[in-house]
Amino acid sequence: MRLLHHETLKPVCPACRQTGVGHPLALEAGAVVVEGDVRTGILRCSGPACGRAYPILSGTPILVPDVSSWLAANLHLVLQGEVESEAVESLLGDALGPDAAFNVVRQQQSTYGHDHYGDVFSGGVAAPTGSVRQALAQALAHLPAKAGPSIDLGCAAGRTTFDLAAATGRPALGIDLNWHLLRLGRTVLDDGHVLYPLRRSGNRFERRSARVNLPGAALCDFWIADALALPFAGGTFGYLSAFNVLDCVSRPTALIAEAQRVLKAEGGLALSTPFDWATHATPPNEWLDGPAAARAVLQGHFPAPAGAPASGTAQELRLPWHVRLHDNAVVHYEAYVFLASKKDVSSGHQAA
Repeated sequence: MRLLHHETLKPVCPACRQTGVGHPLALEAGAVVVEGDVRTGILRCSGPACGRAYPILSGTPILVPDVSSWLAANLHLVLQGEVESEAVESLLGDALGPDAAFNVVRQQQSTYGHDHYGDVFSGGVAAPTGSVRQALAQALAHLPAKAGPSIDLGCAAGRTTFDLAAATGRPALGIDLNWHLLRLGRTVLDDGHVLYPLRRSGNRFERRSARVNLPGAALCDFWIADALALPFAGGTFGYLSAFNVLDCVSRPTALIAEAQRVLKAEGGLALSTPFDWATHATPPNEWLDGPAAARAVLQGHFPAPAGAPASGTAQELRLPWHVRLHDNAVVHYEAYVFLASKKDVSSGHQAA
């Protein structure tokens, strides 16, 4: 956890935030700090009736309301670390079988790693790369970031967080609940090293490794946090992106409400989704069944300024989105990208 981000963003206790109280999180004495980066330590709620503690593991704070449940589900991934040898990794994958958690993790790292960082490698893969980066570039072209830090909800492997920092010249924070995807971005940030397994076919993976020096890295950080329970006071961020996250959370309307809450007045929102709902992620009664339903929820939280057309507060884009599974399988989506600005209630207008 970079001290820059802790001091700029002033995180609050996520458990207390759910009750409407924003007690700041203080870094306890004894933390290991290396060149402004807290490698391990404890953040503790300053609320006298709370005092909850949140660990910082491998440079990443775990800021979720129910820390115990997250650790029970993920600590083995945190402690697992990297298998240093590609040959040993392959042996483990073969021994465990394609349905084992070890290989499910590798498949996810392959898909997201290719889209986020495939451009740093030359040749060898025909599938397109960079769909998420193209969505961000289009969003920033139509709705430039306002003053203030940025947050990248569901950042996965983190490339868009680097891009946000580079584009704005201000601190950018990537958050996700998925440790093994966030670790890809963390490795790039901490070591200047892209490393992920690329699935070629079946249960056969090829390790991809490269040194990188990405623009924006000095202003980036990555935290474990829940997009539905953001550990920040209202009005913290000038720009918020949430690319293909809406259909991956249990309460999509709550995600939009949280986005509105943490944005500054006139802050910008960029949200995309292919509306690819799944019952294991989102209960069917929570689905926003198509762009009209999403548009209605957005209009409720990002109302159009007086005199604006009744068609809605959000600009809309439709972009192709490619998800590579292996050498012979690429899923092609059409993603809707919604762009909106938070109304400045003090002046009665909304940013363009």
